[in-house]
Amino acid sequence: MVKSEPKIIGACSHLPFSRGEAACLRQTVRDIDDKKPYDHDQVETLALRQISGNPILRWPIELPPHDPAGVSSAGEFQCWKKACDSKIGIAGVYFSRKSGGRASCHSFLEEKLLRYFEMCPFVVEIRTQYPSWDWSTYYRYVQSGRRMPTAKVMTIDFMLTLQIPGYPFRLYHGVSGKPLSLLTDDRVIERHDREAQQIWKWGCTHEVMTEWTVSGIEHINNRRLLSFMLHTDDLENYVVHAAELARALKATTAKGSLDRVLSMVGRRLGWGQRVAYRIFGIAHFLGYLRWNHRFELNRSNSMMLLK
Repeated sequence: MVKSEPKIIGACSHLPFSRGEAACLRQTVRDIDDKKPYDHDQVETLALRQISGNPILRWPIELPPHDPAGVSSAGEFQCWKKACDSKIGIAGVYFSRKSGGRASCHSFLEEKLLRYFEMCPFVVEIRTQYPSWDWSTYYRYVQSGRRMPTAKVMTIDFMLTLQIPGYPFRLYHGVSGKPLSLLTDDRVIERHDREAQQIWKWGCTHEVMTEWTVSGIEHINNRRLLSFMLHTDDLENYVVHAAELARALKATTAKGSLDRVLSMVGRRLGWGQRVAYRIFGIAHFLGYLRWNHRFELNRSNSMMLLK
């Protein structure tokens, strides 16, 4: 008989402003600040937030029709599990440029990670609810003339395609989003091990991210930056303007709120305030600008850009 482990009644380490949350936030800040160059000799330890560098996303993105596992690239890819299949988390379908349109998320944590990946210039493609299966099991079903049951197919929350400056090949990186409190559960550990083993067979790395991977402030900032560039269908026509705005903002000596500085610099470049905000969001999306996510992005607050 399996004995259940005793649980602490009234544990509050996961609550806002608790000591537990403070410890997690400190560790997250250390992980983000302690960046290092990508090492292709240790690719199995790849952690997206710890890669150093300031890449510029090339737009439009060119992708092969399929990845090495034979799964269609973004645009033609269809999520293996729809948002309506979620039984626990708050699910939804979200617009994602790097997904080629729509992306299905099964929880708020996945939506939070989706926004981060969308604004991370290392990431050139996002596919949610990605199917993964054991090839030896698949071959056995093929040889016996039977169809492999869908229950034998796992789904990985995210399959990312990365392009790292100086590295000539695309990297495929699977990400599982899981609450920190569940990472010590034996079933969760076994599941993550199976995910990593299956996709490693075709050269894909694996990482687990939690609710602490992206802070609440950064999530708010990412959503606002994406909202600035909403309904921009011809994004490729703004690439030069985004680079121009980034140079102007880094050189300006103007002081004051984001609204004031961006409006002033925008007028100098011949843009109205609305267009300036649109290009401001696009400049972050492409990597020309980087916001300091220790501070909330707000029109009335100061501009806090990283150099």
